Amino acid sequence: MAANLRNNAFLSSLMFLLLIGSSYAITSSEMSTICDKTLDRAFCLKFLNSKSASPNIQALAKTTLDATQARATQTSKRLQSIIDGGVDPRSKLAYRSCMDEYENTMENLEEAFEHLASGDGFGMNMKVSAALDGADTCLDDVKRLRSVDASVVNNSNGIKKLCGIALVISNMLPRRS
Repeated sequence: MAANLRNNAFLSSLMFLLLIGSSYAITSSEMSTICDKTLDRAFCLKFLNSKSASPNIQALAKTTLDATQARATQTSKRLQSIIDGGVDPRSKLAYRSCMDEYENTMENLEEAFEHLASGDGFGMNMKVSAALDGADTCLDDVKRLRSVDASVVNNSNGIKKLCGIALVISNMLPRRS
C-alpha cells in the first residue's frame, strides 16, 4: 500500500510538471513575435525553426547561446589561423585586435550561460549585449583592411544576429531583483 501511494504521488508530480512545462512551450506565433523584434526576421525564423518546433523559453535561450558560442569559437580559430599564416603588419594588428574582442565575447557568453542557469534574465541580457559589442568591434577593426577575410565578416554578422535573438529572449525571462 505504501508503495502504491508513492507511485501515485510520483505520477501526480510527473503529471503536474508535464502540465506546467507544456504551458510554457513556445508556439510558432511566439517565435514570430520574437523574430519581429530582431534586426533580421528571416534569419531569426530560419534559425528558430531549424532548432526546435516548440521549446520552452529557457531551452530556446540555451540553444541560441550554444549556437552563438559555437560560431564565436569558430571565428576565434579562424582569426588565429590568419594571424599565424603571416599577414602584413597592419592586417595582423587588426586581426589581433579582433581576436582580443572574440576572447572577451566568448567570456561574456560563458557568463551569459551562468546567468541563464541561475534564472537571471537581466544578467544574461547584459552579457549577451557585451558579446554583441565584441563582434561589432571586430567588424569595425577588419573593415578598414584592403583585403578582409569573408568568413570573419560572415561569422561576425551571424553572431550579431544570434545575439539579437538572445537579447529578445532574455527580455522574456524572469528578472532577479
